[in-house]
Amino acid sequence: MIEQDEARTTNIMKRGEFLNKGPEVKSDTPEFLHAFSPSLPRNLLGLAKWLVDPQNPLVARVTVNRWWAEIFGQGIVETLEDFGTQGEAPTHPQLLDWLAVDFVENGWSMKHIHRLLVMSATYRQSSRLTPELLESDPKNKLLGRANRLRLPAETIRDNALAASGLLQNKMFGEPVYPPQPDGIWRHVGRNAPKYDTSTGVNRFRRGIYTVWRRGAPYASFVNFDATDRGVCTVKRSRTNTPLQALNLLNDQAYVELAFGLAERVLTEQPKTDDAARLEHAFRCCLVRKPTDDELKVLQAVLADERANLAADPAQVETLNAHWSPKSKLDETELAIWFRVAEVLLNLDEMITRG
Repeated sequence: MIEQDEARTTNIMKRGEFLNKGPEVKSDTPEFLHAFSPSLPRNLLGLAKWLVDPQNPLVARVTVNRWWAEIFGQGIVETLEDFGTQGEAPTHPQLLDWLAVDFVENGWSMKHIHRLLVMSATYRQSSRLTPELLESDPKNKLLGRANRLRLPAETIRDNALAASGLLQNKMFGEPVYPPQPDGIWRHVGRNAPKYDTSTGVNRFRRGIYTVWRRGAPYASFVNFDATDRGVCTVKRSRTNTPLQALNLLNDQAYVELAFGLAERVLTEQPKTDDAARLEHAFRCCLVRKPTDDELKVLQAVLADERANLAADPAQVETLNAHWSPKSKLDETELAIWFRVAEVLLNLDEMITRG
């Protein structure tokens, strides 16, 4: 058998079937882009230098387009992941070219481009939609107004942390485990992981540091359209579901944030009337004064909660069991203002930009 195999191999080689390997193939870059300089090494370092060569328009265009999409809600090229013939044409091609050139000429500075975009007159427009704008440009491709966008999942929690006064600005380190519903990490098998909820500073760090497990991602982030990171996602979807409101009202993390906001208001406004405290709480969340109508609604919430807790004092102890205030506060007042804080943290304006 071995002799037959050797004979067959010899015959094939004689016919030249193994010897004719075709033309030699070398690594190279697409011919329709700028040439690969002979001075560059043909390795990953050389490829990186070729990519950021000022003669290459593609990298700068794709980069500024993605930043534009993050800030304005949609890219100048809507298909962020596809600048090819199958993608959408840019709505403002000259603007995209100018931004790309400006990005390169300013040393590829992210800070420069971000400052340029957010200080522009286009970004600072009102999001008010008039009948004329709705008829002429319903998708706002011509940028006649600002887009109203729900914040990304991680930013929604970060924003609530900042309003409550609990946000910790510590940077770097291992992932943290903020509160989430019990049982999400349980699964069948050996060495089942245990979700050890963080305490102290780590409990209230920014969402970027939250631990992520693809089989069971952080629940409140998923409700607000964060991805499971199973695949690369260039553009997240934005959906509106009842689960999101329930999340902001009932999730343990947001219950703690509402108590944090209530404690902040009572501590920072210890000897003022309800109207002043409501205005302060409103400023903490939305960085503006409430309108007269908004103030009346919040005063009604406050009056209703005072009546409810007066009729059933046992609720005070039940509610306050979720929180240990840093300073000595009236327990009933803390429970009342917790309910007001829940309303404020659940406002559409609290989770929406523009």
